[in-house]
Amino acid sequence: MSTTHKVAEWKKESLVQLTTLMSKYPVIAAADLTKVRSSQIHELRKRLRDRVTMVVAKNNLLRKSVELGDFKSPRLGEFVKDLTGSNILLFTELNPYALIILLDKSKVRVPAKGGDIATNEIMIPAGNTGLPPGPVISEFGEIKVQTKIEGGSIWVAKDSVVARKGDPITTKMASVLSKLGLKPMEAGLTLAFAYDNGSIMTKDDLVMDLPGWKNDFITGINDALNLSTEAGYVTTENAPRILIKGMRQALALAGEAGFLEDESIEFVLKKALTNATALDKLIPAQPPS
Repeated sequence: MSTTHKVAEWKKESLVQLTTLMSKYPVIAAADLTKVRSSQIHELRKRLRDRVTMVVAKNNLLRKSVELGDFKSPRLGEFVKDLTGSNILLFTELNPYALIILLDKSKVRVPAKGGDIATNEIMIPAGNTGLPPGPVISEFGEIKVQTKIEGGSIWVAKDSVVARKGDPITTKMASVLSKLGLKPMEAGLTLAFAYDNGSIMTKDDLVMDLPGWKNDFITGINDALNLSTEAGYVTTENAPRILIKGMRQALALAGEAGFLEDESIEFVLKKALTNATALDKLIPAQPPS
């Protein structure tokens, strides 16, 4: 006696959706959903909907969709095989690094929760909180925020920094920030894996130190300008520097030689005055005769 296993309709729809998306987009990235909030995903979907399609799917369904689909690259199977845990999939035509930059620019503000680590300095501004006096006053005191009562409301006496970047957020602090309607935490998605036209990229491949690269680039430009200026190698970029350097050297030489002309006369006279003043200090004063 044979039995037929009925596949749930939502699974069929999910398989069709995943197969269609994998056929359409050359880049598939996976981000870990651990500690990612649903409100954060909702906001990111709205912000990125024109450039990124985001789907939360079980890993076994994703692997099944690869088995059922007619895909040219065998490495797609390797990519989905390595996925573990809870992930959100991002389908896009952007290359993985452009996607990382887009995600970094699209970070959202979310409320703090006890146990979070502050992503930036958190400050409670001075002013009317709109909260009526009550037990909450003691909560402000516990996180070292000075308050006063005015007009039937609690007022924060002065701007108060309650956490620095990297500090843990206590449950009490999160409670006060929530009551004030503040969203101090910056949240985004971090890519764990990416598939790009047959290439598989791991988390180590997807690390981007943009501030460090920017500083290295600026340092390289400045070093090149300084070297070319010292060597007298004229380019469009360093020509003003070389001309200014030449002018300064010419003025210094004219000052030493006492050569007077329109551009050097002020410099020569100032140098002469400086020398005369220094000499005057060296000559002992003579008593009046």
